[in-house]
Amino acid sequence: PIGLGWQALPARQAVALPCLLADSGWQRRSAPTMQPGCFGGGTGGFGMQSGMATFPPQPPFMGGTGGGGCMQGGMAPQMQQMQMSQQARLQQMQQQQQTQQPQVQPTQQTPQQQSPLLQIRAGIEAGKPLDVLEGVRMADEQGVVLAPNVREMITQWLSVNPPPGERPTASSNKEAGVMASPPPMAEQQRAETKAGPAGGDDAAVRPGDGSKNWSSTSGGAAPQPAATLSPEVLRTALLRFLEGAPAGSDAAAGLGIMEGDAGARFLPLPFLGRAVGLSGQDFEVAQAVWHVVTEAPKGIFTLSDDARGAGLVEWAGWEEFQSALSVVARGTRDPAFEPRSIQGAIAAGARGAVRAGYVRQADVLKNLKDSLNPQDMPEDAAPALRSAISRRTRLALACLVDAIASFGLGPEAGPDSMGLVGQLPRSLFGLIFDKMDDRDRGACAFLGEILQSWDRRRCFSKRWLQDAASKFSMPKGTNPERDEGRGWYALTAENLHKRSVD
Repeated sequence: PIGLGWQALPARQAVALPCLLADSGWQRRSAPTMQPGCFGGGTGGFGMQSGMATFPPQPPFMGGTGGGGCMQGGMAPQMQQMQMSQQARLQQMQQQQQTQQPQVQPTQQTPQQQSPLLQIRAGIEAGKPLDVLEGVRMADEQGVVLAPNVREMITQWLSVNPPPGERPTASSNKEAGVMASPPPMAEQQRAETKAGPAGGDDAAVRPGDGSKNWSSTSGGAAPQPAATLSPEVLRTALLRFLEGAPAGSDAAAGLGIMEGDAGARFLPLPFLGRAVGLSGQDFEVAQAVWHVVTEAPKGIFTLSDDARGAGLVEWAGWEEFQSALSVVARGTRDPAFEPRSIQGAIAAGARGAVRAGYVRQADVLKNLKDSLNPQDMPEDAAPALRSAISRRTRLALACLVDAIASFGLGPEAGPDSMGLVGQLPRSLFGLIFDKMDDRDRGACAFLGEILQSWDRRRCFSKRWLQDAASKFSMPKGTNPERDEGRGWYALTAENLHKRSVD
């Protein structure tokens, strides 16, 4: 059949030829394939070599047009070599795929690791505190930085939703807070110190950047926290300034303290504001202090006439009271004592005690008991002098109580002064009337006149007055000292007011 010259067959018959050969059993031997131009025939000629039929016809491998001939498998060796190389390449690729496939499969079977934030969020949404704690642990292990507000939220959530088996106690809340919060700065510094170079402290020293890498804020300094203004803060500051800078001293002049009438003193508003931590322009600081002073309860602050300085209502009275009380206490221990020597001090002390206001009422009563206690006498004094000092102290204290009641219930006193007057009997009547010696007729007569004066003026309740009168006997008869206003009678409130009018 090879010698039939198939290159002369038409194209349609040539295409149908393989089917015919298959039906005739040709492919049992070596199923030949047809390649175009294998025999160098004319256009459309076909040849045969081992392989598969291709279509459409390709350019001839060899020979020119029109030449006839027959070559069984003329290009078979080259084609077999190419097929072998392609098969080897395919086998190599299949081996590589089989080698890589076992490595890829485990990776595909391993689930993707979840983000710590997603783990925490999923645990909170599902209400599972253990998942939340696991997410925090994953974040610490992976170096994921959780913001402080996030850690605070986690701590609060864990305190409300503790892990199973734990009760929401303070210890569990503390442990949850510790786990959800970053390590303290001291521990971080200690860890950094341990992880430092082995060369010691000098090995960690590095040269600085000199004038580089500097930064500054808009104000040139770190912003200071806003000061908390309150009447108590301003009052405490004013007390320290007024106590540390007496009137007429260089310190008072340096601070610009303004001296007013009747012992009033005023510190400039800007200086007072800066002393308590305010910053800004002078007018801004002064305005802030002015608002606190004017809105404070009455009886604490007072402003100067030009409203440029602030003072304390209590200061002028308190300072006057302390000064007068020290004069009275020293005078009663003077061997050459005369009642008229403390007449001015009695009036000033009573006026100062009332002017000090309600903020100093407890201090006034305490100082009166400590400074004018008839039972507290110097031990090194002679018995006669001790008895004389005790008598003077008792009568001087009665004169001060009489004057305080007169000023405190007077027309110029404020409503808070009645509170001071109301506390006098309970605090001081025992020192005045207890252990009174009836043999001292002059002292008993004077105290009896004082009690009658308090009853006429309705300074104290009758119960207090009757209880005091029952502790001694008041002598009867004429009393020339009372009528002439001499001796201790010159220190009564009635005579003090007469002296002030004169």
